[in-house]
Amino acid sequence: MLDRNHNDSRNSLVGPPQQETPSLTINSFNMTSQPVSVSTSPLDCTSYLRRQVSLAEITRGVPLNNEYELIAFSHFTFSRVYPVDLGLGKRVVEKPIGFKRKDFLESLVKAIDILNRNSTTRIPSATKYTLDDFLEGLYRTEPTTGTQYEMYFRTKPSSGNKSHQEQSSNPGYTKVTIMRPFAPLQTISTEVLPTAKEKELIHIILPLSGRTVTFQSFMEKFVKIALKNDRRVHLTVVYFGEEGLSEARAIMSRVLMTKNSGGNGNNLRLLALNETFSRGKGLRVGAERVWGQESSTADVLLFMCDVDVVFSARFLDRCRWNTHPGRKVYYPVVFSLYNPHVVYTLQGKEVPAETDQLVISRDTGFWRDFGYGMTCQYR
Repeated sequence: MLDRNHNDSRNSLVGPPQQETPSLTINSFNMTSQPVSVSTSPLDCTSYLRRQVSLAEITRGVPLNNEYELIAFSHFTFSRVYPVDLGLGKRVVEKPIGFKRKDFLESLVKAIDILNRNSTTRIPSATKYTLDDFLEGLYRTEPTTGTQYEMYFRTKPSSGNKSHQEQSSNPGYTKVTIMRPFAPLQTISTEVLPTAKEKELIHIILPLSGRTVTFQSFMEKFVKIALKNDRRVHLTVVYFGEEGLSEARAIMSRVLMTKNSGGNGNNLRLLALNETFSRGKGLRVGAERVWGQESSTADVLLFMCDVDVVFSARFLDRCRWNTHPGRKVYYPVVFSLYNPHVVYTLQGKEVPAETDQLVISRDTGFWRDFGYGMTCQYR
């Protein structure tokens, strides 16, 4: 999906599905699912987990062809994480929250339990380890084996030959290495996706004010991708103000009058509001006034869009695949293109046609993973 940013003349497009922002749940299905029974004995799982540990780099080392195959460790303390992969927040340091905090706490409790069992086995009266003895740790995840942890603790003083005061001033350190191995792959379900005639109807809501040239470009792509190709899409344009309203009406009228465009009074509509532009209100008004016989009794699939966005027919399918009424919404990650006049001028090239500018590369743009303006969800 391509987005032309009005303020800085940049472009954006939604890339391949592996780059998309995760939706709110992972076990929802739009279609009828067929659960598959899983039968794995405890002995099989135990032997598999032991094999995972034995194959992990942390226990045996593996040869690497270059630095790009290396999986780096991230540093953490009890209250801070210093991630190598910055993620959505782009933070170089962050508090462990959610699943990450739960993961660290479980790992720390396991390490402390190991230390206490080892110390009391040797010396029954030994002082027990607590979370206060934890100093810092490292962790990383190997995609095929599991998550590895290396944690460092202050060594507890024991009743040996050294005095307690000497041991307290020079406590020494203890390193605990543990691993959370991945279990075998399990099949959760299989599902048959709908055919073209059975596709869910998508209602696109487009707030607009002015920008008629961009709107003309949007409608040309909409006719080609949504009306002629997908054929299961309705468009509601919520227009603010009087300036440019007649031009917007004329653009939509030309689509309706063009032979074989696929546009008609059932799939194209313009709502005019004589107010100052508000994207939030435009989306709300459009969502409240979607039309169709199912709109009053059933859930309606919405795609909240901007006029400077280009999307593909496959994206419309992803919009259907990754949403579920009351359970799951979809926020695609947009790829923003830099100003083409700057990019190609610096390379000594002429600015190509718009369709040739839609290239995902380090030189042409960046993933806008901090934006949640584009969304597919049910009303």
